Amino acid sequence: MDDAKANSEAGGSAVGAGTGTGSNAGANEVRPAGRRRIIRRMLLTAGAVLLLGTVAAAIFILMPLPPGMFDRSRITSVRFTDRNGRLLRELRSFEDGRSVPLPPAEPLPENLVHAFVAAEDHRFGRHPGVDVLAIARAAFSNLTSRRVVSGASTIPMQLERMLTPRPKNLWGKSVEALWALRIARHVPDQTILREYLDRIPLGRDLTGVEAAAQFYFERPASALSVAQAALLAGVARSPSAADPFRHPQGARRFMERVLSAMERNGVISAEEHRLASASPLDLARAENAFRTPHLMAALTRSLRTQGLSGAAVVETTIDLELQTAVENAMREEIRGLSDRNVGNAAVIVIDNASGEVLAYAGSIDFLDEANGGQNDGVRARRQPGSALKPFAYGLALMEGMTPATILSDVETHLSTQSGTYVPRNYDRRVHGPVRLRAALANSYNVPAVQLMDLLGPERVLGVLRGAGFDSLKETADHYGVGLILGNGEVSLREMARAYRGLARGGVCGPITEIRSVRDAAGRRIPLEPERGETRFLAPDAVALLTDILSDEAARVSAFGQVNALRMPFPVAAKTGTSRAHIDNWVAGFTRERTVAVWVGNFSGKPMKDVSGITGAGPVFRRAMLLAMEGIRPEPLLPEDGTMFQRARICPLSGELATEACPGAIVEKFLPGTVPTQPCSFHLPDGTLSLPPQFESWARAEGYGVSSGLRQTVSGRRRSARPPGNEDAHRTARFLIPLEGDEFLMDTRLPAEAQTISIRVSPPPDTPHDRLTIELTDGSRIGVDDTFSTRAVLPHGTHVLKLWEDGAQAPCASVRFRVR
Repeated sequence: MDDAKANSEAGGSAVGAGTGTGSNAGANEVRPAGRRRIIRRMLLTAGAVLLLGTVAAAIFILMPLPPGMFDRSRITSVRFTDRNGRLLRELRSFEDGRSVPLPPAEPLPENLVHAFVAAEDHRFGRHPGVDVLAIARAAFSNLTSRRVVSGASTIPMQLERMLTPRPKNLWGKSVEALWALRIARHVPDQTILREYLDRIPLGRDLTGVEAAAQFYFERPASALSVAQAALLAGVARSPSAADPFRHPQGARRFMERVLSAMERNGVISAEEHRLASASPLDLARAENAFRTPHLMAALTRSLRTQGLSGAAVVETTIDLELQTAVENAMREEIRGLSDRNVGNAAVIVIDNASGEVLAYAGSIDFLDEANGGQNDGVRARRQPGSALKPFAYGLALMEGMTPATILSDVETHLSTQSGTYVPRNYDRRVHGPVRLRAALANSYNVPAVQLMDLLGPERVLGVLRGAGFDSLKETADHYGVGLILGNGEVSLREMARAYRGLARGGVCGPITEIRSVRDAAGRRIPLEPERGETRFLAPDAVALLTDILSDEAARVSAFGQVNALRMPFPVAAKTGTSRAHIDNWVAGFTRERTVAVWVGNFSGKPMKDVSGITGAGPVFRRAMLLAMEGIRPEPLLPEDGTMFQRARICPLSGELATEACPGAIVEKFLPGTVPTQPCSFHLPDGTLSLPPQFESWARAEGYGVSSGLRQTVSGRRRSARPPGNEDAHRTARFLIPLEGDEFLMDTRLPAEAQTISIRVSPPPDTPHDRLTIELTDGSRIGVDDTFSTRAVLPHGTHVLKLWEDGAQAPCASVRFRVR
């Protein structure tokens, strides 16, 4: 039994072993068969999906196009016009661009069709909407180059992309291709081309060949030459690099590529290719193509911000004739200053009654990228120099100061948070006791800073913000007393708005560049004003300030009798020059118009030998004269004599003139502010008694050079006696310069900053307006009410002669040298 059992177990084992071996063999036979079944199922599934996809694609392609697919309302334009309805610019929308469709009743322009087909889809009309050969060629080129060097989009594919932008991935391209096949299946080739040519982006916010033809060439698309058509097709390839205004050479290179493609396509011959390459493009004048470009950009941003996407017609306030004339004048003046590192300018002109902007020039050339022409100088923020001074002086007049108030123009040291500050005048000189009228009219810095310190930066900053300088957002401590010299940045538009506020008696109101906005149905769309009206200075103080700013005699010392601010009608104006001669400003007004001008470089490069009166001044003069053409100017202030009181004062002390004063002037005062004290500077014994802080100035100016200064009995003032006998000061003579003086010019400073100071002692009882000074060249200049003036004199020996009106001979002369 044991043997049997053993045999039985052994047999069992054998059978088990045999069975196991058989099972493995079976498994090995089943696995390949299973894989084949899986592959067959996958292939069948893929085939079914492909078949279904093909059927679906075929059904999709065969389906009619959705109604309104080429709806023209999608490219409804927004027209910007000037105040008289003349077109300035037309935009397809605030996001897209200008669009003018090809005339629907006319055939497509042959030259344009040939150019765009050759450049974009040379097999157009011979493929079903997708060019398989072009796809294969592009794939091979891109693989061999290991980067994208060629595309395969056909004109139907590009049209579909313009209608419905899609992601630039495989799925997006696939959907685009299906739509292209569907479009080509249902739409005639000529219609496809028309829709394509009406929608192709062509740079400069332009959409369509008709808009581009009018913009670049000022002619309809049907009148374009072969070369011009090829240029537009080149712009479509690269709108920036082929921009004919910015990159004329690049535009010609792209045009040449299109002409070569046209020749390969057989639509032009080699001779026609050569002639087209050599022909002039006859581009439109840039200023015609870019009417008020800075303003158009600003208004587009503004309307988009306000959510006025339904706007169809925007009537601006611009007077196109004035705009064009101002732009031309600005270019001429700035080009004449090119040797002084002056590269750009900006001008804004405002109608005072309505607040409407009549002219808006942001730079001299929008297309001049080298000088930053696309920067908007009207809205850019820059340092205004002394152009902010009138607002501080207006506050001083409102606080009780008068035009005769004496301010100290001597070397001054002020303690500030950043250390000791020593202000300097533009002419690098000090002028001793100066009346408020003379200090402002001549733009002296030292008395202005002292005035600012007296008034307080907080109060002056409050006036400036009330006047509309919204850019001054920092605290008064941040600006300090330097605010009056323009250490804060403001825009030219803010400057013009604030000076219009002065023209309106101290009330700042909104200004606008838009008269009306209407939708496509002609309905007016309401606009919110930029700000409400705020009073920032009292009207009587502003009237007195206006009188000072328009006083031509008061600014003779700084600017001479003949200067850019002298007009054939009253103008209240102020200049400004920022640190290092980087910015020049002039702002001013008549009753009817306000003009503000900035001159400088957008790069911040300093100008050379240019100040506000010589840089921005000539531009301001021409712009103001243009703005006032055809207008009979009204007086700046009432001429009935009831607004001010008048009194004869001493020009040196600002107090009531006495017989001891060598001269007297009539000054204007607000009622109740006329001085009551007689002159305390000129004593009855003929001596000149000055406060102690003016002693150094008196010595430098020639008062008491020989005898020096002596203490008066009171000890509170010091007296200076001119050289010679007791009555010498009553004899006409030159106080500055003295006989034999020599002046050394500093080549590091601008020439106009190195004028020679001239001061005379007049004949007894002779007013300043009866005196003139004859220069070496025979020309004559007047003196101001302090019997002073300045002159720019060349190197060499000079003889000055003092003349009284009607005299047969000069009453004084002096010889000196400039080297």
